[in-house]
Amino acid sequence: MKSIIVAGGTPPSKSLIEKEISEDSIIIAVDRGADCLHKYKINPEYLIGDFDSISKETLEYFCTQGCTVEKYNSEKDESDTELAILKAKELNADEIIFLGCTGSRLDHTLVNINLLYKCLKYNIKSSIIDSNNMLFLTDKSVDISGDKGQYFSVLPYYSDVKDLTIKGAKYCLNNYNLNVGSSLTLSNQFKESTVDISFTSGILLILKSFD
Repeated sequence: MKSIIVAGGTPPSKSLIEKEISEDSIIIAVDRGADCLHKYKINPEYLIGDFDSISKETLEYFCTQGCTVEKYNSEKDESDTELAILKAKELNADEIIFLGCTGSRLDHTLVNINLLYKCLKYNIKSSIIDSNNMLFLTDKSVDISGDKGQYFSVLPYYSDVKDLTIKGAKYCLNNYNLNVGSSLTLSNQFKESTVDISFTSGILLILKSFD
């Protein structure tokens, strides 16, 4: 089951949300993230947060639409988005799509990227998507697909990445040890429609750019 978490960062477009909706998906709105859903006339299954930023109109509306509303105290240890992850895990989601999780608040954006690590440890496939980017963490070798010429970056997350090999890209690597802080693997490009990325240890943050 796929969980679509819509948070309170830069609002995702209606088409971006609808692209992710499928028969087995559920939508979890996080506080102000519900406002764009209300605007698009898309009803979430769950509404979670301390409700310090959602509009009164949106909150009252979804309370009458059969949406499960879970309100938390504003003084808590977890962010609203982390609480949404815990709800998705409780519902046995095997994939989480994060929307509205980037924006002008860099602290929130960085925390949301770190929450991908929590999903990785829960063995839940997860990615953050906005109009310009898609990013995810992996601790295993992976193939990524894209248009020829499309930009992508692979960055070491938390620790060095050993024996990194990249095939099918404009700039290939072979058994390279990528250290934390290196910018070598920024702004690569697809040479083929599929890029093979393999490594023996570490965690990679992989970003694809759409602009």
